[in-house]
Amino acid sequence: MKKTLLAVALAPLCLPSMVFAATSSDEVMVVTANRFEQSVKNVIAPVSVVTKEEIDAIQAKSLAEVLRRLPGVQVVSGGYGQNTEVYVRGTTSRHLLVMINGVRIGSATLGSADFSQIPLTGIERIEFIRGSRAALYGSDAVGGVLNIITAYQPGETLAEVSAGVGSDGYYQLGGSVAGSLGQNSWGKIALKGEKADGFSARKEPYEQDDDGFKNSNIVAEIGTQLNDNWTLSLQGYYHDGESDYDDGYFDFTTGDFISTPNAQTESSLYNVAAKAGYTNDNFISELTVAQNQDEARNFSDISAGSKIKTKRDVVNWQNYYQLNTDLEFGGGVEWYRDSVSNSTTAFSEDERDNTALYFTSIYRNDAGLQLEGSVRTDDNDSYGRNNTWQAAVAYSFLVNYQISANVGTAFKAPTFNDLYWPGSGNPNLKPEESTNYEISLSGSHPLLDWRATAYQSDIDQLIAWAPIDPDNPFSDWIPMNVDEAQIKGLELTAGFNTGPLYHDISYDYLDAEDSSTKKQLIRRSKHNAKWNVSYLLDQWQFDVSALYKGKSYDDAANTKSLDAYTLVDLAASYYWNENLILRGRVANLFDEDYVAKETYNVQERSYYATVTYQF
Repeated sequence: MKKTLLAVALAPLCLPSMVFAATSSDEVMVVTANRFEQSVKNVIAPVSVVTKEEIDAIQAKSLAEVLRRLPGVQVVSGGYGQNTEVYVRGTTSRHLLVMINGVRIGSATLGSADFSQIPLTGIERIEFIRGSRAALYGSDAVGGVLNIITAYQPGETLAEVSAGVGSDGYYQLGGSVAGSLGQNSWGKIALKGEKADGFSARKEPYEQDDDGFKNSNIVAEIGTQLNDNWTLSLQGYYHDGESDYDDGYFDFTTGDFISTPNAQTESSLYNVAAKAGYTNDNFISELTVAQNQDEARNFSDISAGSKIKTKRDVVNWQNYYQLNTDLEFGGGVEWYRDSVSNSTTAFSEDERDNTALYFTSIYRNDAGLQLEGSVRTDDNDSYGRNNTWQAAVAYSFLVNYQISANVGTAFKAPTFNDLYWPGSGNPNLKPEESTNYEISLSGSHPLLDWRATAYQSDIDQLIAWAPIDPDNPFSDWIPMNVDEAQIKGLELTAGFNTGPLYHDISYDYLDAEDSSTKKQLIRRSKHNAKWNVSYLLDQWQFDVSALYKGKSYDDAANTKSLDAYTLVDLAASYYWNENLILRGRVANLFDEDYVAKETYNVQERSYYATVTYQF
């Protein structure tokens, strides 16, 4: 995402938090594309970067509200704390690798991260790579990679508190401190608590009551520069939350629907990572040892419910070497162990190890040619070995233009639920596999950046429930590698100025179909458009976001259609002085009555206000 040059207008206010937003896109550095830091202008794959300043300006209350503004993304979500589905270029949440500071997170039983429970607390920036990256990251990186970065920014000094209120009984309270500890060390801590009464998550016949939520989050880091070459750091985050939801079942003996009263989910997530880094003039090496946990308990007034806790231990040693001005190499070894513990469900297997080796290289010359190549091999003791590769080429011409092409393979590992759920798991499942192609043409000009990308993903061995005996639909059903999908798309993005306004726009055309039935995949719209605009006037900043989501279907047979809709949000920030910032936001400005998912409610027009004081 190109940074608006209009942020320079705020410089006279001496607001440190806005300095980074004033940088041009050529100066933005990313680490996710190839596992080491590089300028975004040298990244062949489409990449979006969202900074803390942008998140604050749009006053997002959830990760879903940030992601839905980005190209190639469709989000299906109800209220805060409710189940959230994220589709990237037509692939599901299961096919998006989510990381915090470069460490994969998410449930090993569900096979994806719970986007409704990932806090925005302490985030410095979000890096989002569209397209497969399995040749660097392994399983899950089919549709893209989302890296949430909370790491301390060198030279950062910040102390602030904030409080906010909003519709449906929403309120928040938070604070953060970051800065130097002595001459060579640093520290950071950010805390936030949120609570809302909410609204009924689902329509009748489900229970019509307010489904609220509350959560508390903490992000912390401490680090030290031992000498000119060595650094050590310890990073961590913790989330604890409760969310109400609506549930129920049909009693086939009476034909009545029985609503489940006071259904609730309790969640507990954490990630802790210790890192040791070595740097010299042309070599970088980093060792990461991490552990994260994803725990959820569902219960209601009539059921003790279920409890699932998965844990992941990670060790990753990655290296980067710059041979000369044209050629760079990277690579490493990664090991992680997924385990299921303290569960109300007894799995036949509750632990598996994955060991991987990966290698990447980049060549670029002064003539405008850039080549990238990556390979990775993963050996998992529950489903065997998977080898992935990726190759890309880009050529710059006429100074401001570039054409590029990318092709690669990816896979999605079967989850513990797929393999070992008691009575229905299938230990013979193979990973889902995909081959991905894309070609892009882009241009970069003083007041305009644009990109046009055409892509195709062929996904085989998709895991779906099917009868053990294909000729007998009444035989037992288990997960099997039976489905195939082909996804084609066109992605257009542009960022430009018109006088005092900065525009960030995108249009996505998506043709995602089941290869056997030729039906459109559920909840994916063929047409999506987004327009985000910012306007600065003296000490004011205004942000408007408009999202159009075309017609989609809520069932595989394409008989239940979901109408197209347009949502508009308006946010305003007033920089009272160097310390005090007042913000307000109206979400769903025109009170659009829409359906994102059959039987689920969505929030009506809502209002929010926040006060931030920086010391």
